[in-house]
Amino acid sequence: MSAVEADVLQKIDLIEPTTGKLFFEHKTELVFCRPHLMPLKTQALERLEEMHRDTARQLQKKRLQRKSSEPMN
Repeated sequence: MSAVEADVLQKIDLIEPTTGKLFFEHKTELVFCRPHLMPLKTQALERLEEMHRDTARQLQKKRLQRKSSEPMN
């Protein structure tokens, strides 16, 4: 038993039943850890956006090639 638990038990008057069962539940205190930085975008979303950018670049190149290959009037 730790010093804190012994101190708490001294402050609390325990009432023990004369019949039945006695249960004691030890609850651990919350332990907070340092916050972790989470990415705003998932890797899958970043890959999808990169695919969209690549497709847009290819489409723009094809349009420029078509414009340059069209005969002048």
